[in-house]
Amino acid sequence: MEFSLNPHNGIGSIKLGMPRAEVREILGASFDSSRGSLDYYFNGSLQVEFENDLVIFIGLALDESYVVTYFGVNVFDVEASELFALISAKEPQKHSFEQGEYLFPEQIITLYDADEQYDYLGNHQRPVWGQIGLGSKAYLKAVSGV
Repeated sequence: MEFSLNPHNGIGSIKLGMPRAEVREILGASFDSSRGSLDYYFNGSLQVEFENDLVIFIGLALDESYVVTYFGVNVFDVEASELFALISAKEPQKHSFEQGEYLFPEQIITLYDADEQYDYLGNHQRPVWGQIGLGSKAYLKAVSGV
C-alpha cells in the first residue's frame, strides 16, 4: 500500500476532515486500538487524531505494510536533511534544519526525531525521521496556540 503525502489534503485515501467511521472503514483490518481522540493502525505505526470525530492529524512511522511518499520520495528511505530540504523548498519562508522535531507551518507537515536508529531500510547508517505527520488548520491552531 502506498500513502502519498498531500499537504492540506491527506495521506493516501485518508483525508483531513474525514469522519472517524470512514477512516476505520478504509483501514479496516489494520486497526489496533483507540485511546481518546487517537486511533492506531498497523501495529501503532499509523496514528490518526480526531477533533469532533473528524481527522485533524495523521502521523506515520515506518511499517512494512506501506510506503509513504512525498513528491515521489520515500520519506523513510532518504536522509533526514534531504527530506527536510525537499519539504522546505515547498514553503515560502526559509527553514533551518533541526533534528529533534519540526513543523512546517504552510504545509502543516511535522517531522519527529531524525536519528540512525530509524534507518531500517539503510542498515542504520543515515539519520532518518522517526515519524512524519500531516495536520489540518485546526491541528496547527492547537499546537501553535494561535
